[in-house]
Amino acid sequence: MAYDKLVYERGEKSKEAQRIEFQIQRDLTIKEFKRTCRRMAHALGYSSTTIEEHFGKETEVGNKQQLKLLFD
Repeated sequence: MAYDKLVYERGEKSKEAQRIEFQIQRDLTIKEFKRTCRRMAHALGYSSTTIEEHFGKETEVGNKQQLKLLFD
């Protein structure tokens, strides 16, 4: 299967990651792409609060049956 890439390259030398690369499927929905962008922001070190402010709250909460097993 062929993949597309979402790549971040830092412009200056630092102790942070210099390159972060995600291989993503070509047929992502816009919601899946948004989730990937959120993950990239986390990988770059942005706080959960900042990400939530700019991307909005994550709407998917997972499989309700699995969550019930975990928390009941």
